[in-house]
Amino acid sequence: AFAALRSDGSVVCWGNELSGGSSAQVEDQLVDVRNIFSSSAAFAAVRNDGSVVSWGNELMGGNSSDVRDQLLDGVSRIFATSSAFAALKVDGSVVTWGDSNGGGCSDEVRDQLREGVQDIYHSHAAFAAVKHDGSVVSWGAAVYGGNSSKVKDQLQEGVLRIYPAECAFAAVKRDGTIVTWGYPRYGGSCDAVRGQLLTE
Repeated sequence: AFAALRSDGSVVCWGNELSGGSSAQVEDQLVDVRNIFSSSAAFAAVRNDGSVVSWGNELMGGNSSDVRDQLLDGVSRIFATSSAFAALKVDGSVVTWGDSNGGGCSDEVRDQLREGVQDIYHSHAAFAAVKHDGSVVSWGAAVYGGNSSKVKDQLQEGVLRIYPAECAFAAVKRDGTIVTWGYPRYGGSCDAVRGQLLTE
């Protein structure tokens, strides 16, 4: 499905109705839209007032009713895996919804996402957030990089940005070192080339 943002802030959708090709249920809310983001089968629109409207496959992020109260204002950007959304608010907090196995549930790291988040990156089914203090918080499917506990000590500070693959993440630190996690075979482990990645 597709969703086109018109210059007047309205939205036009087409394609598979079950995947967001129809926005009939939220059409009256799709005004003054600033930007549109998509998972594999749902859309989430940020309006000029910082509120969010979602539609499409409910299992893929099309239904944000469980967190509606947190999405009434203050949303700056939205990030998406294949089946979930993560909204970054202007106060540095994060709100998630969608498939719990794809990053839609961040309960285990909720306290770490209440403030200070600077940017969010995503693999196919996991998110990784970089905070203002250079630390990293990850959640979602472990096999896709949602669990960074094995390298937690290396992600406490100094991370500048993260590069995602389908099933893994690579964090670049201020000192030039790289920290990886996720599915080893798809980039989650850099053990074979670790010596070449050390700074001189």
